[in-house]
Amino acid sequence: MSRQAAALTKARERRRALDAARDEQDRRVEEATAEALVALEARREAEQGLQAATATLGETLRALLAEDVSAERAAALLELDTAEVRRLTKMTERPAATPARPVATGSS
Repeated sequence: MSRQAAALTKARERRRALDAARDEQDRRVEEATAEALVALEARREAEQGLQAATATLGETLRALLAEDVSAERAAALLELDTAEVRRLTKMTERPAATPARPVATGSS
């Protein structure tokens, strides 16, 4: 019976060591997951901020262009590429805010 008891004691010690290693791994996984969740939320907030800033920039650029400032001049003023100015003004255009052309009516 002493061999059996010694083997059982050894088996418990090994299981406890394995359990401790698994608990440590679980803790690391939980911490990494929590850190990733925080980073994802920060990323979402940053993307929303970028979208809002891009919309504001587009509106402001359209206001400059409405003041007869050319896209090239606006680009030079802001140290942007002219293509970027055009992209921003088109990308953030709101269809209701900028009517394209007068609608032809039957009375013309």
